[in-house]
Amino acid sequence: MRKSSSSLAIIGALSLGGCATSPYGGMGGPLEAVLGSVLGAGQSGGNDFQRAAVNACGNYASQYGQVSVRDVRQQSRDTLRVYGLIGTNFGTRDFECSFRSDGRITDFDV
Repeated sequence: MRKSSSSLAIIGALSLGGCATSPYGGMGGPLEAVLGSVLGAGQSGGNDFQRAAVNACGNYASQYGQVSVRDVRQQSRDTLRVYGLIGTNFGTRDFECSFRSDGRITDFDV
C-alpha cells in the first residue's frame, strides 16, 4: 500500500506536546488516529516501533518547543530516524533523532 505525502503533511501539522512519557505508550487523540492510518493500523511490530520512535523523539524535542513530525525512516534493522520541526517564539528549527529498538535515543540533532 502506498502512503500519500498529504497524509505525512497532516502529521507535520499536529503537535506532539501531549505525548505519553512511555516510549511504548499510546499517544491518544487525533495524532494516534492519523499515525494509525499513515503507518497502517492493525499491523503490529514495525508500527509499534515507529510509534515508539515518534513518541520518544517527540517528547525529547518538546523540551525545545512545539514539535511536529515530518517523517520516520528506517536507518538500520534496529534503528529508526525521526525527522521533524521544533517551533519556538523565534522561528522553526529542524530536528533529527535516532531511536533504537531497545527504547534508547542514540542521536538527537537540532
